[in-house]
Amino acid sequence: MKFPWSHTTIVDMIQNDHKVEEKCDQVTKDIVAGKLNIAEFVEELGPALTHTDAPIRAKGTTLLSNVLMDLPVDCLSASQVELLCTFYIDRSLDHNTVTPMVLAGIDALTRMTHFPDGAAVRLLRALFERVPCQSQKKPQRTLYFQLFLRLAERKTSELKEWGVDFVYGVIGAMEGERDPRNLLYLFEHMPPLLRTFPMYHLAEEMFETFACYFPIEFHPNPNDPVVITRETLAELLANCLCATAELAQFAVPLLLEKLDSRLIVAKLDSLALLTRCLELLDVPKIEEHHDELWTALKKELQSVGTKSASEKELAEAVYTAIQAMVRNASGSEPSAKALLDKILLSVMGGLMDASSKQFETNLRVELSCAQASEYCAVYVIEKLVPMLLGQLHADGPMEPRTASVLIDAIQRLCAVCAHWYCIHKLDPAIVAQVHKKLIEILLQEADACEQKRSALMALAAVPEMVTSENRYVVYGTIVKILLAAGDNPPQTVAAVQECLFSFAIRYQQEVKTVVLEKLIAHEYATASPALVKLVFETLAKFILYHGYVDKMIKFFLAKVFDTDNEQLAIVAMETLTDVVEGGKSSQLAKGELYEQYKLIDRFFDYAAANDRLSSEYLHAMAQLIGAIVKQLSVEDQKDLILKRLPTLQLQLRANLYLASGLLGYLDQSVPLVDHFENLVTDLSKLALESDDEKVRSVCNRLLCSLFNRMPDDEHHRGVLKRLLKTIRGELKKHNHQAVIILGWIGKGLIARGHAEAGEIVDDIADLLDHPTLGHIAALAFEILSIEFPQLHLPLLRNLFKQKLFVWVMKKLEQKLEHYAEAHLKALAFVLAATPHTVLKMNLSKVGPVLLKCLAQDDDRTILEALAIVVRFTRDQDPFVQDHLQTLIPLLLKLTVRQSSMKIRIAALECLLYVCKYPTFLLLPFKQSTLLELQKPLDDRKRLVRNAAVATRLQWFVLGSTEEAKGDK
Repeated sequence: MKFPWSHTTIVDMIQNDHKVEEKCDQVTKDIVAGKLNIAEFVEELGPALTHTDAPIRAKGTTLLSNVLMDLPVDCLSASQVELLCTFYIDRSLDHNTVTPMVLAGIDALTRMTHFPDGAAVRLLRALFERVPCQSQKKPQRTLYFQLFLRLAERKTSELKEWGVDFVYGVIGAMEGERDPRNLLYLFEHMPPLLRTFPMYHLAEEMFETFACYFPIEFHPNPNDPVVITRETLAELLANCLCATAELAQFAVPLLLEKLDSRLIVAKLDSLALLTRCLELLDVPKIEEHHDELWTALKKELQSVGTKSASEKELAEAVYTAIQAMVRNASGSEPSAKALLDKILLSVMGGLMDASSKQFETNLRVELSCAQASEYCAVYVIEKLVPMLLGQLHADGPMEPRTASVLIDAIQRLCAVCAHWYCIHKLDPAIVAQVHKKLIEILLQEADACEQKRSALMALAAVPEMVTSENRYVVYGTIVKILLAAGDNPPQTVAAVQECLFSFAIRYQQEVKTVVLEKLIAHEYATASPALVKLVFETLAKFILYHGYVDKMIKFFLAKVFDTDNEQLAIVAMETLTDVVEGGKSSQLAKGELYEQYKLIDRFFDYAAANDRLSSEYLHAMAQLIGAIVKQLSVEDQKDLILKRLPTLQLQLRANLYLASGLLGYLDQSVPLVDHFENLVTDLSKLALESDDEKVRSVCNRLLCSLFNRMPDDEHHRGVLKRLLKTIRGELKKHNHQAVIILGWIGKGLIARGHAEAGEIVDDIADLLDHPTLGHIAALAFEILSIEFPQLHLPLLRNLFKQKLFVWVMKKLEQKLEHYAEAHLKALAFVLAATPHTVLKMNLSKVGPVLLKCLAQDDDRTILEALAIVVRFTRDQDPFVQDHLQTLIPLLLKLTVRQSSMKIRIAALECLLYVCKYPTFLLLPFKQSTLLELQKPLDDRKRLVRNAAVATRLQWFVLGSTEEAKGDK
């Protein structure tokens, strides 16, 4: 033998050497290195490949296939692959025990770079004729499918020339497949093949191959590591059924049949597939089915309810299918008109009476038709509007609700008209009638009524219909309702705003001179805060509209610097801040507010000239400055800092807020080296000595941000160490503010992962034992843990919350039995901020702490711990199961805790989730729990009573299922 790894015969080696497959690795290496030719290897395997015993031939073929699978794809030449293809074609006639190895070998060959021309047809012909796919086991069927799909992609032109036999072979291979993972693979990869290859006379047979699976009925195995969902299979199957128009034409009869199913999911799948097929098919293909389709869809609408979510989903699917059918018919105007006539005739009875139960359903049908195309929109609007107006003008009194329904229907038709922009194609007489009725409603109806809201929405959709003289009626209504917003429902106010913006785009000059002038000139000093906020927010939206920017900014800045009414100035600044932070126009902050109107410079001058500005004004000013600075480029920020920061004296309250605005959202790359030490000194002094809580809060946040962004060099570390030394000196004087400052500095350093952070956490943890500073230290842990939305931390290290958890637990876990209230409160804050997965991994340490927290007197501690316990109970964690005898009494005690409604509700919710645990564990607690749960049934808060009813009911039926089974 020529093999370097054996001197026995190949047959003996296969029979006796259990490590023969491992030795094949050397063969693979020799072939890759050129020391051994693949043809020689096949020749040496000859005695095994031609042996009379099928098991020996199977093992020999396995050796060859394994070597081929291990070879690089570019290792073999075209002639060598050709030789091997001939061999495997011959082997395809072998015993069925050899077939799996044959398929594996062919699979390896089809991956080869130098796969020869002509081999694909010969291989597939041999497989299709000699190897029945559905006779193989699941792994081999998967290989089979991969083979023909891979070759269809690589050798498309060659297989196209082969013609109908290839399509027939594919159908034969797939037919009868039932394994969900194989079906998933086929459904996912077959659409490109179906679109590439002509189906000849086998199109219907190919369709039926897939149609037998429709609709999908599949219940996934809950233990499957890679779950296949019914929805995924259904979506991918639909891709196959409507891969081409040739296949989609067979779907309509199938879907008509499946719509009769009683299963909602089958109906939903059928309607979704119908919608997709209608997008592919030509009008003549569908026109012959119009009667059947409309009859089936109408039947669904008549039978479906609207109570459950699934029923509502089905109704929406029917409307979508109607729209798709009408859109398809719109390809031919005569066909579209015939179908629209048929549908209108069917629903007209329900549309003639707005008080009937069928009105809304029939209106939705017509709206679906109108949304299909411009032609359909014109048809439906011209047919429906006279019917609706006729009912509005009917003799005799009409219920307000019915009138509102009719006006709302007209408004929805106007929305469709706006979508297709087809008002100029409508009959002018109909447009005039609608216009007249809507203006009449604006003049006659009360502002708060539903009709006026619908009329405003209709006018917002098609402002073009309103004549010039009547536009002033609309403008007057808008101003009137906006300036009396407190007396009108929010829906009406929203409709007024939409109408205003719609007219503002089309009639800019009129809106400026009529509406905005009145709103701007209104006296807001005596108006309610809610009205001022609403009008200012409405006006602020015009800042983003071209042509309104200057007018609106001048209005707001006039209010900002109005010394007579500071409250209006604050609302104006808050409104501008919201617009800048909205991010819809970066030019607003830089181009207008910063450069053109020099707002930051004006704030500095205004603050210098007015020393009696309130903290609320200064805070709003700082927020607006920060929002503008955030939008500036780094260069502009550098210039601004260089110009303004050195002039500030932080001991002055206004200057402190100005500094807060400048530094609050400063980019990390803007250097503060020259100012850092002075800033830290002044801010820390203010934070320690000031009696103004708001000033201290500003200082603490700035210190947090500064230390988060400080360069990690010797100079800045020295500044930090000197400050910490000063703070520790203040701690000896029992200064509460020193603890808070330490918490804020620690927060900035922890977020960036600084080396000094751990030392600060240790210092605060040590203070928990302090007789006078312990409760403040617990609050410092809250600062360390929670997120502050308006706090800018430029440097954030991944997993910093987990790091804080590790530090705190390492420091405190040894003292569990000696924890005081302050320790538990601090731990509750840290645990609340820690990711749930981290808590779950450390529940053996965390669990006892949580149980102790639930037994405390402090509401904050209990709430934070209870929120975590509820999550673990809902997840049925084993730790909770092991501690039910401790947890249940604690929770029952909390259900009557009068100091906090939130605690009572959360405790009841947790007790409800406890019922998910095995019944035999809970039965010993049942009677005592039911007795205790009677107390919250009489709670003074309705939400608590509702929670108590649900929880007690669950405990009451606990074990009843098992008892019923025992009686049977």
